[in-house]
Amino acid sequence: MQLLSDFDDSFIFTISFLTLGPIKIIGPFAKLTANIDPKVKKQLAVFSAFFATIMCLLVALLGENLVEKYHLIPQAITIAGGIVLLISALRLIFPPFQSEAIAKPNQKPLNLAISPLASPIIVTPMGIAAILVFILFAHGQPAMISTIYKAIFVMMFLDFLIMFFIDKIIKIPGLMAILQILGSILVFIQVALAVQTILLGLVNMGIGVIK
Repeated sequence: MQLLSDFDDSFIFTISFLTLGPIKIIGPFAKLTANIDPKVKKQLAVFSAFFATIMCLLVALLGENLVEKYHLIPQAITIAGGIVLLISALRLIFPPFQSEAIAKPNQKPLNLAISPLASPIIVTPMGIAAILVFILFAHGQPAMISTIYKAIFVMMFLDFLIMFFIDKIIKIPGLMAILQILGSILVFIQVALAVQTILLGLVNMGIGVIK
């Protein structure tokens, strides 16, 4: 058996989709904006997608500076990334109790777009961690850094489309049931990728051999 020798393009896009992608925001956005005027919903889609993109870009830029400051080695970053992905998947499987966010009647769209929409609904804590891990690992690899930024913009655009057309999307028959099944499959894939990433880091450190 051969492990990934690096975080390739497909791996980066897969993890970005799991942690920053549109599937996870359909339910929360629909519930949060259930009693909001359709025009305001579209404003929220624009504002929140914009702020979420800015947040992701700031995290990516910050990550590049962390490598220089702390002299982090790729093996440590790989193992840390695997642990973060694993914890994220386990939280999805065994979610802690959280009260659902409800939009206040007089709450301004701009404030609502920043919190809770841009963060933590669109840009999840695990999404931030994933960006950091990728950027840290990609230090000195321009092609990989370019892929990371492409993944960020693609996911934010998909999130925007989901929010902008949310009223039409939630009316699709059987969609939520399909998304629930798809979500379960994606969580399993995330667990497998997390374990594989940890194993990759250990092998690169000379600890263990994958046959």
